[in-house]
Amino acid sequence: MGHRRHRAGLITGASSGIGAALGRELARRGTHVVLTARRVERLEQLCGEIQSAGGSAEFHELDVRDVAGLRAFIAELDERLLEPYGGLDLVVANAGVGLADHATRLQWGPIETTLAVNVVGAFATLHAGLECMLPRGRGTLAGVSSLASLGGMPSAGAYPASKAALAAYLETLRMDLRGTGVRVTDVQPGFVVSEMTTGERIARPLPDWLLVPVEAAAERIAHDLEHGRAICSFPATQNLPLRALSKAPRFLWRALMGRFGRA
Repeated sequence: MGHRRHRAGLITGASSGIGAALGRELARRGTHVVLTARRVERLEQLCGEIQSAGGSAEFHELDVRDVAGLRAFIAELDERLLEPYGGLDLVVANAGVGLADHATRLQWGPIETTLAVNVVGAFATLHAGLECMLPRGRGTLAGVSSLASLGGMPSAGAYPASKAALAAYLETLRMDLRGTGVRVTDVQPGFVVSEMTTGERIARPLPDWLLVPVEAAAERIAHDLEHGRAICSFPATQNLPLRALSKAPRFLWRALMGRFGRA
């Protein structure tokens, strides 16, 4: 494989999309990956693919909405991995949903689910990882927020707000953990090819050909995690315009996003 297996990393929401691709990429780089999600059949298949390619992986069914079960699982996992890997050295809060609709049709159920997974589940994952890493004075906590965290988007429901909450939480952790040896990375992808972005459950103001291939996204994320980047934001073609627009007077953001929404 060309890399020594020297650490263990947990990825939530690893049954598809960025989570699955990141599991493959991290395993290729020598990490023992712990793959978790609700869809066990997909996890089993992914785990087999990684092992067939010479990587090290295990999988577990996990619903991040079960906060008590999530926290207990991470604590037990970290203790079990102490002997072979020194415990968890990487925790990636990737599990997320993009349930959305126009405000005139929006129901409470999708809002509640979005907050339970994207906010509470992500926060609980990161906090459980922090409790494992802080006493050792090392490790990386990563959360997958989004460029959508920069502002509201038409017909996106609670999704941008949930990602903005995660981005702010990661920034807070980064400030508080400076000097402790625990690093924090906010992964802010633009529109990546996945089940979420190729469906019709969330607004996507881009044609399919401008979406980022999920393998390229995983490679970029793995690289930035290895180099301790505070923010992993990509691609430049989406990141730079949206970030510049977010700094402009807010009426410009609303006008442009509203135009995309009407389109």
